Amino acid sequence: MTWDSSFPEEAKNLFAKQNIGQNPTYSEGQTAGSEIQNIPEGRRVLFPNQLSMTLYQDGWVSNRYNPNDGVIASTLDEDVSGEGRTIITVAALKFDMSSGERIWIQTGDPSNPPLTRDNVIEAYLTGDAASGDTTLSIDDGSGNPVTITASQGDRVLSDTQSPWLIHAVAETKQQLNDFMDGFVDAGGTVDYVNIDQEAGIGISMRFAEDPRWDDSTLGLDGKSLKQVVADGPYTLQEIVDANSIGDPARVWNSENFIGRIDNEKTKEAIFDVIKQDFPNVEGSDYTRSGTTENNRYVDTDGNLRYDSHVFGTHGSHPLFASLRSASSQGELGNRVYRNAYGRHPFGVLRWQVDLIRSMHRGNSGKVMPWISYEALNDAFFNLSAVRQTPYYEEHIRHIALHTDAEAPVLYFNPHSGAATDEQDLNVDGVLSDMNQQVNASSYSVVTTSEVDWNSNILWTAIETANKRLWRVSVSRVHPDNTRDIAVSVSNGDTITIPGGEVGAWYETDKGADVTFSFTHPPIDNLLPSDNFIDFGSSVWQGDGNVSKVSDPVGGTDAYSVQGDFVASDDIPLSPGRYTCSLWVKRASGAPNIDVFTIDGNKKIGGISITQSKEPGYDDWVRTRFTFDVPESEGTGVYLEVGRIFADLRVYQPMINEGERAAPYVPPEAPSPGSQKISLQKGGNLVSTAIDPTYPDLETVLGDATSSIARVVTQDDQVFDPSEGTDEIGTWDPTEAYTIYAESPASFDVEGTVLGAEEVSLDAGWNWLPHLGSTSVPVDQAFDTIQNDLVMVKDEAGRVYRPAQNTDQIQSLEPGTAYKILLENPVTLSYPLE
Repeated sequence: MTWDSSFPEEAKNLFAKQNIGQNPTYSEGQTAGSEIQNIPEGRRVLFPNQLSMTLYQDGWVSNRYNPNDGVIASTLDEDVSGEGRTIITVAALKFDMSSGERIWIQTGDPSNPPLTRDNVIEAYLTGDAASGDTTLSIDDGSGNPVTITASQGDRVLSDTQSPWLIHAVAETKQQLNDFMDGFVDAGGTVDYVNIDQEAGIGISMRFAEDPRWDDSTLGLDGKSLKQVVADGPYTLQEIVDANSIGDPARVWNSENFIGRIDNEKTKEAIFDVIKQDFPNVEGSDYTRSGTTENNRYVDTDGNLRYDSHVFGTHGSHPLFASLRSASSQGELGNRVYRNAYGRHPFGVLRWQVDLIRSMHRGNSGKVMPWISYEALNDAFFNLSAVRQTPYYEEHIRHIALHTDAEAPVLYFNPHSGAATDEQDLNVDGVLSDMNQQVNASSYSVVTTSEVDWNSNILWTAIETANKRLWRVSVSRVHPDNTRDIAVSVSNGDTITIPGGEVGAWYETDKGADVTFSFTHPPIDNLLPSDNFIDFGSSVWQGDGNVSKVSDPVGGTDAYSVQGDFVASDDIPLSPGRYTCSLWVKRASGAPNIDVFTIDGNKKIGGISITQSKEPGYDDWVRTRFTFDVPESEGTGVYLEVGRIFADLRVYQPMINEGERAAPYVPPEAPSPGSQKISLQKGGNLVSTAIDPTYPDLETVLGDATSSIARVVTQDDQVFDPSEGTDEIGTWDPTEAYTIYAESPASFDVEGTVLGAEEVSLDAGWNWLPHLGSTSVPVDQAFDTIQNDLVMVKDEAGRVYRPAQNTDQIQSLEPGTAYKILLENPVTLSYPLE
């Protein structure tokens, strides 16, 4: 399918014009039926959410449900005619009730639904009442008598909602039928019905005291609700006491008892009514995922869950990219993660893709999930991991690809506060690009299996009539890193994910089955020196006994820390979030690895290497933990490794910035990088901030060689590919070059980022390379040599003459070089900032 990408003004009106609120009328239906015709076919949606909520006591809006469906507490044992009463006489009370509790005296005939609020009298108990009591003390909630006109035998209802939604369902159906009559008469048509019903019937022991409990005509599958529970594995008391989400009794209740009633009554009152007029209408409820027990998913708090019920035709779920408390757990459902799962945005993406695949398998592909505007991931769920990173857009792509090809992607934006038009335009851009990539009216989802929870790469594939399209996403330690990532395909191809992005498209023939892998570019190890990976060096002090032992790769460069702990020298770190990772093996005891602040001597992170920890540390494991250096705690940290009566083996410790452990590199290792050099036709004075891994000049220039006439150095050395002349040989990153191009071209220099460098310049004219990766204001760049500087000139002839206050250059730009005139020899030190 294609995804409709609406302009913000259209998005604002998409649902607002078709809301169905409480007490809908024929005339409101006419208005909606007329206005919905302005929306393109395929996007015509009714949103009877407020109406569906009138079925239940939902806790969001008071007095919205129908009180005639309360649990029967007793019956009135007297006739009362227009009297103001503070005491009423009732048949023996069926259960204990508390002072302040609300009751309803039902004056209408309950066998003739629907009864409404006009058929009940509200009152409040002014004292506790015990089971068997025959008098109730009441007032109107403000200390006044209650005016009552009622007959002996009229029901006295508690404010506990019963599972017999007789009147709420009948009332809702009656109102919705009136609305739909007006809607159809006005020419309205509808494609989808969506609701967000975050409410349901609460479970109570009072159900068993209601006379309807043993009525088979008011139960499920021809059984009374009493019999349903009796035939199940749990007593009503066990179901009531099941508070935790993962409690088996609570799961059974959701699937086989109250959860089933909730879904069936909502479907009867809402979806089935609309389906009478529009037999092909489809729909979903935000809270009903349709996942089966065999396809359980991990929820936002790490619990393994399923919900096989579906409202309408499709399973749905709010895929709002939040892990909440699951981020701090090492076991999510039945999947064990080596350390705390963490809040890195790739982890969130991986979890969301796994969840929608559970839905996809459970619903045979009939899924219609919700995504949200970007700011909601932070504002509502207090999770900043995905927001403002490219993983938000990546999240949208994967969720949309798994959505039923014949159904819309549901996108939520209330357009208030942080929910702006700009967020709509962002989503619009993502979906528009997807439309172009898919370029087909239908497709099937190929990848529906569970995601590897320890993987740093994932992919989703769909198949159209003529191709298989893949979306491949990787875990960047720093999501906004600008280095390209090369992904290997099992068929021998390579995909490049550009810097600053976290995913890419890939196409194969239909039926082609491939896999993907990649090695993350190295990230700086922030340990100050190689001494920190040598636990026997002087930077480690303490009472622990340190000796060399065999390491996990077959060498002897690991260390045993035995009998006590050792502490490191100070490790300078600025305030921020960091990850410590290292290979560990527990030989005995329960040793720790902890990190403390220098100034406050405060523990801010760590991990315990115990035998009971999954997956176990009796063999080598590379483990990690994340810690925050607070603003208030100074300028760095130190590590403690080991414990009394313990023996811990350690190897290759590393600290890097961010939420995730980076691939190991030694301390002070040069940073890898790349730089694109763009050439215009004619002369180009260029330089690089990268020392190339393969410095051979033709290798550096690559495919651009065919567009180059010659390359010249300041010393008049020449590279001329047409003549076979090469006097330069290799690219020197501390030199400048003039490249004459016959047509526009570009080349990428791959290697390591230059660190501190010094460039010696003679009196007179020099060619000066700019060895930085960022722009630098020209006056700042030459501040240290102003007394010797006469002029700087760029390739376009613009000049900088400080003595004459002339500045046509403004700043030195990455990839460029300059001609500089000096009165005396000088040395210029990089970086220039």
